[in-house]
Amino acid sequence: MRACVAAGSLPAAAGPRRRVTVAAGWGGFHLPRVGAAAASKLTPGKLFVFGLGYTGLGAASFFQQRGWEVAGTVRSEDKVDRLAQRGISAFHFDPTDFDNLGGKALDCLRHATHVLSTVPPDADNDIDPVIMAHAQQLSEHADLFKWVGYISSTSVYGDWEGEWVDETSELRAAGGKGWSRVMAEHEWLALHDNFGLPVHVFRCGGIYGPRRSALDSVQRGGGGSANAARRAQQRYTARCHVYDICQTLEASMRHPRPGAAYNIADDDPADRATVMAFAAELLERRAAGLPLQPAVPGDGPGGWAVPVSSMSAAASGASSSSYDSGDEGGLLSAALRPRDRGASSGRMRRSDARQAAAAAAAVREALAEKRVSNALIKKELGVQLQFPTYREGLSAIAAGDMRPFS
Repeated sequence: MRACVAAGSLPAAAGPRRRVTVAAGWGGFHLPRVGAAAASKLTPGKLFVFGLGYTGLGAASFFQQRGWEVAGTVRSEDKVDRLAQRGISAFHFDPTDFDNLGGKALDCLRHATHVLSTVPPDADNDIDPVIMAHAQQLSEHADLFKWVGYISSTSVYGDWEGEWVDETSELRAAGGKGWSRVMAEHEWLALHDNFGLPVHVFRCGGIYGPRRSALDSVQRGGGGSANAARRAQQRYTARCHVYDICQTLEASMRHPRPGAAYNIADDDPADRATVMAFAAELLERRAAGLPLQPAVPGDGPGGWAVPVSSMSAAASGASSSSYDSGDEGGLLSAALRPRDRGASSGRMRRSDARQAAAAAAAVREALAEKRVSNALIKKELGVQLQFPTYREGLSAIAAGDMRPFS
């Protein structure tokens, strides 16, 4: 069990973080106050995205629609040509191999004005693949980048027994993906401390959006599982629409504060069962040709008027399907399955023991309870959530809203 981490501090095992004064040749980081004209202007630039997956592609589309040049990395070669047809220069980069970019890809990175990484850390080794491969290039060109963003997770806060947390709260993740995220945050912030890289950390709740939401989970259906049982125990779930992530990134670019961390979560950390029931009701209303409007306050689950329907049973069963970035159903299932210890030795192989430890950590992390405050992005960055709760978000998706992808 690893020790908890206070916000802004580095675990002793990773060594102390030191703030190094940036030499005059780096240009310094004297920033205008939020609200000043110089900070509010955002001229379209060149964005390089490490990880053009769901969130990365959403950001790429969002900024491309606003006149930006966009390039980035993908894990599969076949995606390169498809993105090229959309005007996005994509380059193969497999985080599991710790490959280095070369040639034209490095040129795009070096000439970028803004850099975003959505690549998750290697949970087995507590290593960030992007930093492992390209810390040198990022640090050498730190003074040329106007802004760098790292997509992290609210899992870094660990278990707060349902209490509210903000960016100043202790990071209590003690294992699993939450701990890996803590370590990755500190690796990125170390590049800010030591080389002046203008890093900003964004701790996102469960990410959903078009083609990746509770609506899809309900439509897929499915029976109960260990993952469904685990989710049913949770009172609160932080979540955010991918479009609101994109507009928060844009707001941060307008008002940069290197070294800062921000929570991105909506206003209602409702439990999963409530969300799934609402999604089921939306699908019923759409099938019946009724208006798709956010429910009004009532006596339904979570205090909202969500009628019980024949679809609700399907929603309950479908809760085993993941629609956010924090799903760990596979690891949880592995932890609860009986293991074949082997007839000859009666001992676990080393790989089995490692998997068991990871699965146990995932179980502890999955049951962590907290409510995540989004007050800072509203107050400091002026963000107005387009989808302040799952109700607005799911209603828009059900009505065909494809933002930020189109």
